[in-house]
Amino acid sequence: MRTRRSSNVPAYPSLPRLAARLLFCSLLLAALLPSSAQADPGGLRCSDVSFPVTLSPGDATVYNVFGVLCSRGSIHDKTIQIALHGATYSHLYWDWPYQSAFYSYMRYATTAGYAVLNLDRIGIGRSDHPPADAVTIESNAHVVHQIVQALREGDRVVPGFGRIRAERVALVGHSLGSLVAIFEAATYGDVDGVALTGISHTVTAHLGDVSFYPANLDPRFAGRSIPDGYFTTTPGTRGVFYHAPFFDPHVLAVDEQNKETVTLAELNTAVPALSLTSAIHVPVLLAVGDFDLAFCNEPSCTASGSLAAEAGFFAPDACLETRIIPLSGHDLNLHFQAPLTFFTLLDWMDRRVGRNPNVPPPSPCRP
Repeated sequence: MRTRRSSNVPAYPSLPRLAARLLFCSLLLAALLPSSAQADPGGLRCSDVSFPVTLSPGDATVYNVFGVLCSRGSIHDKTIQIALHGATYSHLYWDWPYQSAFYSYMRYATTAGYAVLNLDRIGIGRSDHPPADAVTIESNAHVVHQIVQALREGDRVVPGFGRIRAERVALVGHSLGSLVAIFEAATYGDVDGVALTGISHTVTAHLGDVSFYPANLDPRFAGRSIPDGYFTTTPGTRGVFYHAPFFDPHVLAVDEQNKETVTLAELNTAVPALSLTSAIHVPVLLAVGDFDLAFCNEPSCTASGSLAAEAGFFAPDACLETRIIPLSGHDLNLHFQAPLTFFTLLDWMDRRVGRNPNVPPPSPCRP
């Protein structure tokens, strides 16, 4: 997650040349999407939604979780992907507000024929902020479980889309959001696939490189009445989520302007969630950046073979697939290789989960 370059990393082209090459690659990848993914006759539509939830089965206190539901054309007969961002991010991680055509996973996924529900997790952004000690990985997972059930029950009517009844739901997580996805899928078993990014069972000391301080001390949250116990990154330190020179400095600036919070309880309950992966019984993809030094040993994920043992942490019926995204650090969506990350996620989703709930996926998991 550091921005320095290891002495073992080979030299790469200059930033302008690298950016141009990657832009060309992104256009090529878009052209290679199956023709049916580009044939959706409708334009992109998004609708703000809110879900009433509780933090645990025995807690009657109701909070609201904000999300943005997006689809191109009709939302019916489409798999819905629920996107879960990481610590100190919001739903914007999956629909980046700068050069969205390049950095927005939501736009790629909807073009490929999926619907995307992009959430501000509980305690983040436009969602309610419960007392900090109640916002854990477990309570996050219970919240997501209620949202999955709300989508499946068919009682929700969303302006612009009509009645929503999800026959197939997949979770797509990043970093701490991946840990929430693990906890939800392992505990409730109510989703059809799980894509995990920015996480692995190789947890290194570099995870502690992130610098936090109380959110109420940061000008970004002035006047927002953030409860005590919520933290954010110290100003000027978010470069820890990137690896130089494989990102645009303007992206990092936008990141700083839009940073969000995390609770101490989330941080304390995050890594233990990795022990639950063996209880997931649907297809799983795990993808990390080659230079994500928080979840890969040095000098890189490829060179260290850090993902070689991952299959042993999952059940056979997860049919685990692992991918290493080259020239990327922790925040896969925010590096120049973002289009390759998106293509990797959608290729797996097409094969293992499928876009249309009425059609079996072409490569179902058969352990």
